[in-house]
Order: sequence, then structure tokens, then C-alpha cells
Amino acid sequence: MTSDSLELIHAARRGAEHAWRDVYGITKAGIMLDDLVAAELRPRTLFEGDTERRERVMGALDEINGRIGKFAAVPASQGFRREWKARSEMKSPNYTTQLSEVPRVRAG
Repeated sequence: MTSDSLELIHAARRGAEHAWRDVYGITKAGIMLDDLVAAELRPRTLFEGDTERRERVMGALDEINGRIGKFAAVPASQGFRREWKARSEMKSPNYTTQLSEVPRVRAG
């Protein structure tokens, strides 16, 4: 269990390398996240490394991206070229996560 982007990228790459063998012929895949819990409530293990340093790095990346904009700071393994863009013309508003997307109602 982690919220560390670097660890998630590593796990996703391992899964992709395993799944995208010529034998399977997969053309499209997705990732599902479940069993999400707050970091304070996650179970601890005996063999955890130095998570404090990694948490500071992830916090710094989040802060930079929050101030400057998405993808301003990314892990190098993610790449820098953006040859594609996610299509978002049919995207639902983020009412629960972005205060700026909550509809305004005025009584007239």
C-alpha cells in the first residue's frame, strides 16, 4: 500500500512488462485502484524503508504541480514529451475535489 508515485510507476511498469508479451496480444489496459485508505491508517510492516524522505519528495512534487500546473514536475521515467492529450470534452466536473468546479446558484 502506497501513495508514492515512484513506487506506483515501478509497479505499473512491472505489470505492463509481464502483460505485454507477444503471446497475449493486448491492445488496451487499465489500472483499478481499490482499498484506498488514509496514509495514517495504512498497515505498517517490519521491513519498511525510510518513508519520511520519500514522502517529502512526493510532497514537493505535489506542491510544484499545484503551484505551476499539472505535469510541471514529473518523474523522469514518465517521460517529457506529450504526444497525446487526454480527451476531456465529455469529462464530468470534479465537484468533490475542485472547489472551482462547484456550480454557483444565485437567487434572483
